[in-house]
Amino acid sequence: MIIERIRREHGYMLRLLAILNRKLTQLEQEQLINYSLVYEVVDYLATHSEKVHHPKEDILYHYFVKHYGNEEQIENLETEHVELSERTHQFLETVEMILQDAVVPHDIFVGQLSEFIQAQKRHLDLEERSILPMIQKAFTTQDWQAVESEWSLSDDDPVFGETIADRYQQLAQRVRTTEQEAI
Repeated sequence: MIIERIRREHGYMLRLLAILNRKLTQLEQEQLINYSLVYEVVDYLATHSEKVHHPKEDILYHYFVKHYGNEEQIENLETEHVELSERTHQFLETVEMILQDAVVPHDIFVGQLSEFIQAQKRHLDLEERSILPMIQKAFTTQDWQAVESEWSLSDDDPVFGETIADRYQQLAQRVRTTEQEAI
């Protein structure tokens, strides 16, 4: 079911945010980190969210509003998705600059990374604690069938799926190995 796929993806995102959080801790302790891994995480979150995850959620949200009326929290989610995307791309540009040997002050990068993680977590928390339970409570079997019929893209995930995209090899390896953090 589409809601189960959305929740599974939220779990993947939380795992990736945990990797970023460990990187943040390392930076706060003045340790070196692997910026290319940070780049892969943020790039994955941007690309997968825009092309697969948020469109899937938007099907649910639009259907809910159309059939169950306006709900302010749901109405705001589409705008929040756009804002998250913009913030993610801005942060991705900062990581790219570092990878291209641009000097980004340590405290500025630490602040941006912290803000990025917190914004992502707040968004996921809102969806998991408020929005999805509200939808789940309201939807009938026919509603679930209707939203399922609107989703036609493959759910093969480029990091967590069976086929790993070349650009995410390091990240997929990191996700599949121990929780021990290597720089």
